[in-house]
Amino acid sequence: MSEKFEDHQIRDKIQIDYKYTMGGQSKFFIELMKNKKLHGTKCTKCGKIWMPPRKNCSECYTPAEWVEISHTGTIEVSTIVWYGAAEFIKNVPYGCGFIKLDGVDTALFQGIFSENLVPSKIKKGRRVRAVFKKPDEREGKMTDFFFVPEDEYEIWANKPEFEGGE
Repeated sequence: MSEKFEDHQIRDKIQIDYKYTMGGQSKFFIELMKNKKLHGTKCTKCGKIWMPPRKNCSECYTPAEWVEISHTGTIEVSTIVWYGAAEFIKNVPYGCGFIKLDGVDTALFQGIFSENLVPSKIKKGRRVRAVFKKPDEREGKMTDFFFVPEDEYEIWANKPEFEGGE
């Protein structure tokens, strides 16, 4: 059989309406959306503070309790993103990285924005602070906030579409 294969393609649109719960992590997303508060969890046995939060300590498997945590931290590792999903496409290029918030034992992976995005602005050890979407734009998702270098915080917190935290 020497015929060349041709595939037949039809454009179609599939829509799926889906509702899901954040389960035991719901408190984190509700507090983020309603109050611009970041919560982690603290192990009731070893005292390790987890961010992102978890119901049980991942080291000693003991239940953890909710604790409010700081909006400031330090970049542990980062990169610059040149192609992004729809949520952030207007911000390309932007940074993302693991942020170790003050007083927390683990790091959170989150977006890092800058007015002048160059590697030195989002390098390891750089201090950052959380900026939030306005209340009517927050949905209880991780995209409700991002981090900026501390020296740019006032610029970002005063933009019409964003606001500062603590």
